[in-house]
Amino acid sequence: MQTMKIIILAIFGAFLHFAYAEFTVSLLMGSDGVVTSTFTDSVFLSLPPCSLAGQSVNLQYNNTATKEIKTLRDIFKVPLCRFRRALAVVTETNGHFTITKELGYQVKDLTNGTQYSFQYIVGAERSNVLEATTKTASDYAQLDEGLPAHSGAMVVITVLLSVAMFLLVLGLIVTLFLSNSDD
Repeated sequence: MQTMKIIILAIFGAFLHFAYAEFTVSLLMGSDGVVTSTFTDSVFLSLPPCSLAGQSVNLQYNNTATKEIKTLRDIFKVPLCRFRRALAVVTETNGHFTITKELGYQVKDLTNGTQYSFQYIVGAERSNVLEATTKTASDYAQLDEGLPAHSGAMVVITVLLSVAMFLLVLGLIVTLFLSNSDD
């Protein structure tokens, strides 16, 4: 009876171990040095902690609409702790020196306006599952061009400005001619 309790407790402990993430992944924010972390076809993710330095990272993500799961294997190795942990590189120059920051990992080739869930897998450890939605972009062919009469008005303005410029240049030439003839 006692061994049965121990086995049940061990199984329950194993389930708790897999239920909770061992490290946290998040979308990069403005404080990380990016303007936005979500684009129409990609997202920027933070990196695993540097305590896992040197280990290969796999990324598993799925399209929540289609339930399609993709796994990217050995996408990078976790950077050492002495460097800022990341892979998307930003370079800043202030005239005297250049600072290079590695910020995060960019997951590319995603679908426009779709929700995804992401999870890093490093060795036997897993991150939390992060939900993110790519931005929605409109098809440029469907954009409203406004009134087509604007182009006619621009032609009129261009002609008026051209005539005014011609008159100014003509006046400059006449002024130069008259000022030289007085001598």
